[in-house]
Amino acid sequence: MANNGTGKSARLVAIAAVIGVCIVAALFAASVWQDNTKQSKIDEAQSSLLTASLIGDALSDGAASGALLNEYVISGDEALIPQIQASTATAVQNLSAAIAEAGSDEGNFLAQGSTAVEALAGVIALRQVGDVQAAAAALEELSPGFNALLASLDEFADSERAAAAAATSSAEDANTAASWLAISAGALAAFMALVVVVVVINSLRRRSTVGAPSTG
Repeated sequence: MANNGTGKSARLVAIAAVIGVCIVAALFAASVWQDNTKQSKIDEAQSSLLTASLIGDALSDGAASGALLNEYVISGDEALIPQIQASTATAVQNLSAAIAEAGSDEGNFLAQGSTAVEALAGVIALRQVGDVQAAAAALEELSPGFNALLASLDEFADSERAAAAAATSSAEDANTAASWLAISAGALAAFMALVVVVVVINSLRRRSTVGAPSTG
């Protein structure tokens, strides 16, 4: 009868151990998954911040180009043309890099930027031949669309910064979840080990008691 009881206890311990191991494995797997999610969100946040930074640079260069163009139309100073062209080229470069980082151009910014560059070149051409009035009229026609493009890019940069903040928050949540899951798995594993030790000790004590000769 004692052997039967010991056998049943051993089977129960084995079943409990298997269940416990499965739970610990599941907790560790969930912890790893949360850790991967954290890294993914960190990468997403960094990408959004880089996109916003590149857009900010493009905005600065675009605004500088516009200001220089306006000055050139008024003064006719040919020395301003290389500066306008350099600022415009840098703005286009940063805008292209931002769109590449974002992975899409839902706002059609590249096409709008290309149109603005062509219009800018047209203003310069008119001023170079001395047609100040036509150049001023072309600049006035260019300004609303150009300013609208800058405003749209500013909104896009704001949305990317907001996306970065949201991704960072998600990464922090995932990190917290991963930590708690890992702690839970470790605690459960330690508890299981303690239970096994207790069961083994009790089993050895029973066997020792059963095998001992009776007195009297």
